[in-house]
Amino acid sequence: MKKIVVQGMNGEMIIEGDKITVKHTAPLFLGKREVVVDIHSLQAVVYKKAHLLINGFLKLVPKGDNPMLYQTATLHQMGKDELAIILRTFENTNPQDAEDFYTYVVGRLDQIKAAKNNHL
Repeated sequence: MKKIVVQGMNGEMIIEGDKITVKHTAPLFLGKREVVVDIHSLQAVVYKKAHLLINGFLKLVPKGDNPMLYQTATLHQMGKDELAIILRTFENTNPQDAEDFYTYVVGRLDQIKAAKNNHL
């Protein structure tokens, strides 16, 4: 079972097998401090890579939600979202962890969709 931990500015995302845990550590965060999501309940994951001058984010998109809405989302919106963490360029975030997390989740979602299509 693979475990990947992504540290963000406002918390962390941990994937272990098909379970994703989002933990928020920001002092003024109004949502749940810890959310556990099964990968089967997700439709997509949106990843905006942190660059030299711009922070990024990882956002889990549940089924029934439109992932395209989050392509233009602001960091302020993502900072309030229970299923998102903000990625910093220089502090807290290892870019390779975020890349590995994104690649793993997208790969698993593709496997789940393919298995579902084979059973139809």
